[in-house]
Order: sequence, then C-alpha cells, then structure tokens
Amino acid sequence: MLALTFATYAVTLNGQPVLPHARAAVVAGRVLLPVRALADALGAEIAYDPAARRIVIRRGAHVTTLLAGGSVRVIGGRSYAPLRSVANAFGFGVTYAASTRTVALEDRLSEAVTYAAPPTPTPSPQPRLTVTTSPGDGAHVHEPYPALSARFAGVPAIDPASLRFSLDGRDVTADAAVIGDQVLYTPRTALAPGTHAVRVDARAADGSAIGAAWSFDDTFAFVAPPPPRPPPISALYLDRWVSPGTNAFDVIVRGAPGLTGFIAVEGVNAIFPLTVYTYDAYVAHVVVPPGMHEPFAHVAARITLPDGTATTIALQQTVGLFTPRAGGDNKPIPTAAPRTAPGPRSTNVPTLAPTPASTPSATPTPHPVVRPLPRVARPKPRPSPTPAP
Repeated sequence: MLALTFATYAVTLNGQPVLPHARAAVVAGRVLLPVRALADALGAEIAYDPAARRIVIRRGAHVTTLLAGGSVRVIGGRSYAPLRSVANAFGFGVTYAASTRTVALEDRLSEAVTYAAPPTPTPSPQPRLTVTTSPGDGAHVHEPYPALSARFAGVPAIDPASLRFSLDGRDVTADAAVIGDQVLYTPRTALAPGTHAVRVDARAADGSAIGAAWSFDDTFAFVAPPPPRPPPISALYLDRWVSPGTNAFDVIVRGAPGLTGFIAVEGVNAIFPLTVYTYDAYVAHVVVPPGMHEPFAHVAARITLPDGTATTIALQQTVGLFTPRAGGDNKPIPTAAPRTAPGPRSTNVPTLAPTPASTPSATPTPHPVVRPLPRVARPKPRPSPTPAP
C-alpha cells in the first residue's frame, strides 16, 4: 500500500494567490490537489455523478470530466486529483516550485463567448465576456421550481437597478436577485410542463449592456391523488324504536353495491337475509317469535363484500324484545311509552290465535275443600267491685 501524507501548498493564478494554504495529499511523491476547494477558489462549477463516479468541472465555456479512481483519489469524502490533471481540467498551464511548495497556474483560455452590446454613439472596446446559463439552452429539467441563473464572467459587477428578467414573456424582475456578476431567480409558482423562455437584460457597473436569452424544457407535472374510496359498509341501524310488544322491525345496512349477507338477532333462532332496498342500501325484515323475553338482545350483520371478503358488524346498542306468548297464556309485559318511527316496511306481525282443534281439552283442576274454623265465644270480663270511701 502506498503511503499517504498531507502537506500545505500555495496555489496562484497568473501570479495572484488563490489558495495560499491548500491542504494537498502526497502519494508516492505526487501532489494531489483538492478539486472542490480549488474549483470554488477559481469560480468554477463542479458536479459529481455517484453512479458513474464522474467529476464534471465547468469554468466558463471549458468543461472537463475526471473519473474517480486510479490517479484521482477520494479521501474522507473529498476528491483529490494530480496537479497536472487539475490544471488541464481548468484549462491552465502549470509550474511547480518545490522549494516554496507553490503551484503556479496560468490561464490559457483563448476562446470566450462574447455578447455584443448594442452600438453606442461613442464606441468603446468591449470586455471579454463569458455567459453561462442554468439550465442551459435546450436543457431538460424535471422539477417544478427550477433555479434559473445567468453568469456574466468578465464584467466587474451588474447594476441591480438596470436588471430586467422575464420568464415566458412575464416580467419577474422583482423576484430576481443580483450577486456580483450573476443573476438568480427561482419561480414562486410551479412551472407547467413544456418549453419556457428566459431573457435577462442589464448593464454592467461600467455601463456596458449585457444580456442573455435561452429556453429549456420542464417535464415535471403534479399528479392529483385519487379520490378517497368510500368504505364498503357505512351504516347499520334499525328503522324504528323497538318497544315491548313489537314483534317485527327492519334492519338497514348502507354500503357499496354488490353486498350480500344476513341479519342475526340474539335469542332468535333464525337468520334474516338482506335484500336490495336502494343502490346503496339493503334491508332485512326481522320477525320476533312469540314468548320472547330478551331485555338486552344484540343485533349483528354478516356481510360478504363484492371482493368475497366476509365481515361481521354489530349494532352498538342492544334492543329489548318482549312479545306475548301464543295461546293466550300471557304474562304482563313491561310497559313503556312507545316511541315508534315506522319505516317503509315496518309492521307488527299479528299473532294468530290458536284454533279450537289445536286447543287441548280443559281438565278441571280439583281444589281443596276449605272448612271454616269453629267460632268460640270469648268470656266477657266481670266488673270488679268498687271499694266504698
């Protein structure tokens, strides 16, 4: 394994210090400079693609790619590249003074993009200008609020008062910002999918006119969530108050179309099938047999959903079931003030009186003979004599 050490080096550009104390890595006598720190000092843009392990460096119109691995080392989450690879990436010539540990970079960029200013009455030499836009012209982005920027490298500064920023023909200057030689803007509302045109016009601090115009495509679109699905079973209730003596009532279930099932009542040895009442309601007609005395009867529904899932739901409150016995042998039924709200099908089923053929012959029951007790005359008390005074 190769030994790895760190040392401090000075980096200059065209004789001017840009990183006076750069912490560089030294591997086998080769100096590896920190790519991110150097890019920030030189005003370059850097991006890293973790999938391809690729480092993309852009300075003005010069774009270079470095592959992580081999001579490019990633140490502690930071990328270090050989001295000459970094110089070539930024388009610089390089010399190294070992005695002072100084890396001297020379700018050899000869090509520059010039944005011609409108003619003025007094022609003046135009400064070398490099315009960098983000997103680039014709680029495709997939975000609702893309950050838009234009950098005019070569001008000392931009006059904020002269800025005019338009997006799709709409003036958004009030929301734009000027920082040095850059113009920045982030939309306040989400952009619609499609092509968007951007135009920037301003003046530099020396009065020269600068500007840029470009377009990009945005593919982002918000997708509305699907509407909430109603529950398969929304309600279970009775159509009326069940009072003592009631021997029939309806149970209504509300839910999605396609439900099947039946109603069961505690103490009643029968089930009552549900039938379709409306498009979202089902009804079961419950008949209470004679002789019921169930003060706290539970009512439940066994439901089969359209997808075949079976479930059971129960009425929260209980009902009191009191019906007279058949044959006329009735005991007093607890009375209560009737509170009925009859539904479309609710009705009391009449109790059929037993026919004479089915009535058993009455057999007289012998009663014991009650004999009166003899009456005995009680003796009357005699008056006691009263002594004379």
